[in-house]
Amino acid sequence: MATLLTTLQRSAALAAMLSLAAGAFAASGPAPAAAAAEAAAISANPFAPTAEIPAVPEAFQTSELPDVIVVATGGTLAGKAADGTSFQNYRAGTYLMEDLVAQLPGKEKIADVETAQFGNKGSGSYTLQDLYDLSQTVDAALEKYDGAVVTTGTDTMEEIAYFLDLTVRSEKPVVVTGAMRPWDVIGTDGPANLYNAIKLAGSGKTKGYGTVVMLNDVIQTARDVTKANAHRMDTFETPVLGALGYIDEKNISLYRLNARAMASGTPQWRTPFDLTTIAKSNLPAVEIAYAYQGAGGGAIKQFVEDGVKGIVTAGTGAGGLSADMSAARAEAIQKGVLFVTTTRTGSGTMYQGNTPGIIAGDSLNPQHARILLTLALAFSSDYDTVKGWFQTIGTQDVPASGTVEPAAPAPELVASDLAGHWAEEPVKRAASYGIAAGYPDGTFGPDKPVTRAELAVMLMNALNVQPAVAGEPFADAASIGEWARTAVAQAKQLGIVKGYADGSFKPNAPVTRAEMAAMVGAALGLQGPADGRTSFADDAAIPAWAIPALNGIRQKGLIDGRDGNRFEPSAATTRAEASVLLLRAHDLGSA
Repeated sequence: MATLLTTLQRSAALAAMLSLAAGAFAASGPAPAAAAAEAAAISANPFAPTAEIPAVPEAFQTSELPDVIVVATGGTLAGKAADGTSFQNYRAGTYLMEDLVAQLPGKEKIADVETAQFGNKGSGSYTLQDLYDLSQTVDAALEKYDGAVVTTGTDTMEEIAYFLDLTVRSEKPVVVTGAMRPWDVIGTDGPANLYNAIKLAGSGKTKGYGTVVMLNDVIQTARDVTKANAHRMDTFETPVLGALGYIDEKNISLYRLNARAMASGTPQWRTPFDLTTIAKSNLPAVEIAYAYQGAGGGAIKQFVEDGVKGIVTAGTGAGGLSADMSAARAEAIQKGVLFVTTTRTGSGTMYQGNTPGIIAGDSLNPQHARILLTLALAFSSDYDTVKGWFQTIGTQDVPASGTVEPAAPAPELVASDLAGHWAEEPVKRAASYGIAAGYPDGTFGPDKPVTRAELAVMLMNALNVQPAVAGEPFADAASIGEWARTAVAQAKQLGIVKGYADGSFKPNAPVTRAEMAAMVGAALGLQGPADGRTSFADDAAIPAWAIPALNGIRQKGLIDGRDGNRFEPSAATTRAEASVLLLRAHDLGSA
């Protein structure tokens, strides 16, 4: 089920293809060119980490110790000082991680350690495109190793860590560390930080927490941590909320869960920001405008002239701006630039207002908000979708249930019209996972067309998402049954549904087989060649925009044809077919 989140939540970025959106779900409408372009972009963006990930050595495979890889990017930790007492006069990113790890005493007691040298320079020298590569390198490493340590410079460590937190797909431990003093001076903190980071990654205690930052024996969440002092070794702090825990020699103590840890092991854990579905060139320009007494609007105007897609404002107090900055912001919004409000004070929560084009940054500091806005705009330019991500992924608020207990299994589906049906067994399995449900009259209606409202409910059941934040309702909200309203609102918030041009949702409209194939193929990232054809007898009737996804999911055995090897793309998808398709996607993710 974990992969199901990776895939289904991608929908916001691939809305033209998969959405319950009007263009893609109008059976007689024009072929969505945007969908074909998106599919081509995906197929042209192969997963290719930039640092070679070594295979797990044979000796590690017979060891009981955890396998940990250190992905090195340089920074002060790998710095070479002018002399043994030069704390400030040094060259960052000089020593190779392989050599530094070799110097660590006692590492053989805590983990089997390998290294991968991603780069070797100061943290501020890396671009967001470099972080795109770094994230995929970490994911590639975690396919082989039990945990990863990422070493970086401390200047922009919090931004690098938050980028990884939002994009790494594996729940395995990712620990970011560095140093405030170069490796070869007296009193250096580098070796201790590296040793403890390896210990933490190998312990598995932060599995599911997302990326964490560990320096000076203190463990912090990537979302909340910030560098608070230019020189002190205890520079990293989490304002108001406090650290996750500490490392004291052999003892690793965690004292609280974050919202991500509470979602561990569920489809809800991953964000929609799967970098394997976009090219690094999709990462847009996003800037930060700082407010101060009598601030002018020139910075915002120049950012807009430079072509930025989003701007984070670091406002005074609760996000306040000067009159000139406010005027420049209003003008920029008219030009399509999205704004996120944060505070320059170092802590405090921003709450959503009613002004279009402005999104509240919650308690994210400006630099963290910029990372989230950059990723959000890389996957969607829709204001409501981006706002929804800030209100869910950005806030990481603990759900009202406050529980980490797994959901109770759904009761067995008993439906009078399923007996002897070709889909009886898989439909019952889908029901056991909470994906599908029958009608109150004791029937399932396996051969009935699945409606847009029903599909929204099935998708949200599969995703197990948090309750929706209130947003602008569809024009025909009154026609959406009470049983589907929450799911439709959740799907809208995630960017899965956008409705029709008139603002309606049309909950009772059926979903065609071509639309369902495009949706699932895009969501799972299973795309064949854009110019290919299928082997179905009615291939000529299948719209070109659906073919890449159809070939991709068919190769995985997720979808079948009908009698006579016909796909029947314009035919309505039945409730049984939708249930079986989502069940197979679940099984694929669990394999």
